[in-house]
Order: sequence, then C-alpha cells, then structure tokens
Amino acid sequence: MNTGDDLQESRTVKYKTKDSVFTKLFRIEINLLRLYKELHPEDTTTTTKDIQLKTLTTILINDILNDLGFIVKCGDTAKYIILLEAQSKWTENLTLRILFYIAETYRRYLNETQQSEHTYKRIALPKPELYIIYTGDKDVPDEISFNDDYFDGEGPIDIKVKILKQPGTDTIYGQYIGFCKVYDEQRKIHKNKIECIKETIRLCEEKGYLTEFLDDHKKEVYTMMSELFDEEYQRNQYDIAVKKIEREKGRAEGMEKGMEKGQAKLLKKLSKLGNSIKQLSEMFEMPESEIETLLAMDC
Repeated sequence: MNTGDDLQESRTVKYKTKDSVFTKLFRIEINLLRLYKELHPEDTTTTTKDIQLKTLTTILINDILNDLGFIVKCGDTAKYIILLEAQSKWTENLTLRILFYIAETYRRYLNETQQSEHTYKRIALPKPELYIIYTGDKDVPDEISFNDDYFDGEGPIDIKVKILKQPGTDTIYGQYIGFCKVYDEQRKIHKNKIECIKETIRLCEEKGYLTEFLDDHKKEVYTMMSELFDEEYQRNQYDIAVKKIEREKGRAEGMEKGMEKGQAKLLKKLSKLGNSIKQLSEMFEMPESEIETLLAMDC
C-alpha cells in the first residue's frame, strides 16, 4: 500500500484530464468485460475483443458527453449499445440527459458504420441498454422512465433506465459504489484531505472494494481523489458564501422594508395634519410619486 512519501509525491502529480476513478476503472479492458458479464451473466462467449468503448467525448466544451458507453459485438454484428452514468447526486432530469446521450451515440454509430437513416431499407441497430450507477444516499427507484418523468406515462416516446445502487464485493459496480460511499463518509470525518484519502483507501482494502485497482494505480487514484477533495471543498465554500450573501440580502431587504413602513406611517400622520403631497415632497426631498406610493402602503 502507499506510504507517506508516496502520498507526498502524489500531491505533486498534475492530473491534466477531467478523469475520474469511474472512467479510469472502466477503461481497463478486463474490468469492462467483467461489468458487461455482470449485466449479462448468460453470455459466456464474449471476450475483451468483442467490446468497443464508445463513450461520448469531445474537444468542445458545450458538446454532449457521457461517463461510459460501449458496444458489444457478436462477430461482425453489434448486439448492444450500453450506456452508464455515474451519479452521486440525484436530479430530476436524468432520463432527458440519457435520451440525448443515446441519440448522439446512435448518430455517431451510423456515421462510423456508413449507414444512413434516409435509406429505404431498415438499418441494423444494436439494442440499447441504459444504466445509472448511483452512489448517493437518497432512496431512489430501481428503474426510471422518460415517459413517466415528463408526461405521466402518456407520451409517445420512452426510454427506461435501470438504477444500480447496491454496494458490495460481488460485482465491480458494487465495489465502485462501496468505494464512493466510504469516501463520502471519510470526507465528512476528516477535514485534512491526506487523512481522508489514506483512510478511504485503508477501509476499501479492508472491505474488499476495488483492492486490485487501487493497488495497481496508487498515484493516479491519490491524485484524482485529492483533486476531487479540493473541488468539493471549493464547492462547499461557494455554497456557504452564497447562503451568507442571501442571508445578508434578506436582512437588508427586511431593514429596507421596515424603514419604508416607518416613513409611510410618518407621512400618513403628517398628511392627516393637512400637509399636501407637494409639501411632503419638499419636506422630505422625495419625488411626489414616491410620496404617493408610501401613502398608499398598507402599514
């Protein structure tokens, strides 16, 4: 396992891509094959040579990209397109995003295989399978539906997405979920990122979560986790700052409303004593329209 010196060295390694433990884990061919066979235990013949990564990547910042996509072939025929998203936070628009991903994946597939949707003959498409690997702590369903999410089940189109959410050592995705949950727990305990990372790795080794992967990719994993810790710290600090600004803004607005009500009460008393709007305007050096607004206030 990694030593303190290795840890210190890992802090100087600059991880220049927007990678993650998830994408690194499943770029390894044997792990991708294992994942597929866990989803399709009936398939005993597929090998690493039959699986092609098709994750949506781009050099454009605002283009579509997803976490993991791959095609499984049987000979020269593509059987499945499988897309997986790793989610730590639950949102209400996941099925819409995945609809975009599968549409773009099919578009690229047709381009790569030199097929066109404009031909008269029906084109051959691999069957889609859509999954979310959920690592958060919210109680979520086993499956979600685009049609149900947006049209109460009455829309003309639909996609269904299965949710993989149970941690455990029997599956590689269960080990990844377990790894994420251990990290989240340790992040709440340790404010120091080095202690957080060291304890996460120790506990994952103890529980049997991704032990071989973590041992083979020590420095990369430490760097990724270190950057993730920093990003989450900055995000938390930002959230705290935003909430503070909102509280101060609320107090300021409350004080302003209180002052307006005080002014309105005073103006109403002076108005009852016979002062005209013009006189009040001159007295308080305020536009007559503002005097009228304050006199109309319910206070």
